Amino acid sequence: MSLFGNGVLILAFLVAIYSIAAALLDSRKNKYGFPMNARYGVFAVAGLVSLAVALLLVSLLTHNFGLKYVADYSSRDTPLVYLITGLWAGNAGSLLFWGWIVSLSGAVLLWRSNKTDRELMPNALSIILFTEMLFLILLFIQSPFQALSPVPPDGAGLKPVLQNVGMIIHPPPLLAGYALFTVPFALVVAALFNRKVDDAWVLSAKRWAVAAWLLLGIGNVLGMWWAYAVLGWGGYWAWDPVENAGLMPWLLITAFLHSSMMYLRRGMFKIWAVILAMAAFWLTIFGAFLTRSDVKGSVHTFGDTPMTPAFIVFLAITLIGSVWLLIDRRRYIKSAEGDDALVSGTGTFMSVNLLLVISTIFILVGTTLPVFTNIIPPQTYFNVVNLPVFVLIILLAGLCILVGWKTPDLKKLLKQLLWPGVGALLVVIALIIAGLTQWYALVPLFILAAVFVATLIKWGRDVTARMRGKKEGFLPASGGLFMANRSRYGGYIIHISIVVLALGIIGSSVYKSQVEQILNVGDSVTLKGYTFTYNGFNAVPEQKSDGSVLLTVTANIDVSRGAQDLGSVHPNKILKFIYSGETIVDMDPAYGNNVAIRSNLAEDLYVIFEDFDGMTQQALLMVLVNPLVKWIWIGGFLLLAGGLVSFSATPRKVAASEDKG
Repeated sequence: MSLFGNGVLILAFLVAIYSIAAALLDSRKNKYGFPMNARYGVFAVAGLVSLAVALLLVSLLTHNFGLKYVADYSSRDTPLVYLITGLWAGNAGSLLFWGWIVSLSGAVLLWRSNKTDRELMPNALSIILFTEMLFLILLFIQSPFQALSPVPPDGAGLKPVLQNVGMIIHPPPLLAGYALFTVPFALVVAALFNRKVDDAWVLSAKRWAVAAWLLLGIGNVLGMWWAYAVLGWGGYWAWDPVENAGLMPWLLITAFLHSSMMYLRRGMFKIWAVILAMAAFWLTIFGAFLTRSDVKGSVHTFGDTPMTPAFIVFLAITLIGSVWLLIDRRRYIKSAEGDDALVSGTGTFMSVNLLLVISTIFILVGTTLPVFTNIIPPQTYFNVVNLPVFVLIILLAGLCILVGWKTPDLKKLLKQLLWPGVGALLVVIALIIAGLTQWYALVPLFILAAVFVATLIKWGRDVTARMRGKKEGFLPASGGLFMANRSRYGGYIIHISIVVLALGIIGSSVYKSQVEQILNVGDSVTLKGYTFTYNGFNAVPEQKSDGSVLLTVTANIDVSRGAQDLGSVHPNKILKFIYSGETIVDMDPAYGNNVAIRSNLAEDLYVIFEDFDGMTQQALLMVLVNPLVKWIWIGGFLLLAGGLVSFSATPRKVAASEDKG
């Protein structure tokens, strides 16, 4: 299997080189054509990489421990579903999965090409294949088909933290989102090469960008949930370099989608769209460089690997090539003039784009300083610099919904702002009455409430207008509006989802309470009116197929509030013992853990079993009360819904007569 698998990857690499050469040579002769042999090559590369994925998956399912990757990330007692997730559990497997999606995206792009974007195909597909070659080179450096000799009787298996539903649902959308960033980049580079930066590339790129934005956004939210519910440190976002590497391209592709809307509606923001498509792709590869090379700074890294030179060369080529293209082809990137007023559709879009880029720069600086220098920003750096930026972005998003595309009359604008302001003020008054008086939370919460109310009012007015004009009921009118302009109303849902996400983040960050305490059996700790009574622990050993023993130690804790019994929670710790005969030769005291979470819409009770004394049954517990965390996951669901609605809309050039904002 090792020889066969590596042979498939080598063949895919050679076919990619041949296809690039055939496509570029033919494009010199006939810029409107795409040679049949290069066309077959694109599909062949996708087929060969798909075969490599299938070979690795079969090896995992059949316990082929003759492959080092299989021995490292599976065992005979690993459940079936986690044998499948082993495909992306390790560095080589996740790179293979990423490269697989890149190859499939090239095949789908070619298959769906039409007369509008056919001229872009030779250069665009050459860029996609060039990117695919990077992943194949990385897989040569660290192959998932590396042979292992002698063949062990069993594998190491996955740690408990990886045998979780988060491992099933988090990495695939994240990696697929990263991979799809390749297509907008390839299309804009092709347009610049062709000296024809018109609507064709952005019409095609926008749909791919929406898919990439949606997948990466959902991947990030699922990663937050996994960190919170499984990793067991009490939070969901640590501004870790790899977390940031998932956020930065998402922010830039958000700006690209705003720019592409202006590009297609008004012929504006062309340079924005071009640069953002390039920068978002570059940051995805840079994120992989942070994770998978031998640079330091992230708890998510896959360890030291010899991949650094390959990443640096690719990053340098794409950066230098992109800058050269921008400079050399700048005369072909001409935007129409628009309204420069800040309070207008054009002005708010421009301001949001600037803020998204500024936030990305702040995050990039804070992420790379500790990695490449000895300068470590303060722990609060990311929150301090980004909170005002994000609040302004949300404020402008709500303002954009109200003002439309034209500069509004001041009197009309103030009238439109009245009810959102009143609604937000009532919310703030209610919060103050409830005892929540921190101004740094009340200000963003006021803005969130105003944007939420403004979005609902605009939505309601649109539905009411259709009900009157079409003589329809509420549900038919709402459905008709969705079908007529899915892009707009998907955007409304997305705006609401961001408000809901921000509500959960602000609530859980500002109003979180926690206590850490050593307890004897029968002792209690009180927090925010809740009493947590520790009733000892029980330990259950489990013999594994490799001879090791996992000891699961579960704490028993009763929870009450006043006289109300709220039941019990049972956080645990998992220790791993490795034996030689009857002797313990190694122990991992932090092999795994499971936190206990009692959740409702108002707050989460979160208990971590940090340590214990086996002789006295003393326990070290961390207890947290996290307000509004559930609204983060609700916001993520709304983000998915809004993204799917927007994705279902077909990008098109909007005629001036149709552009009513």
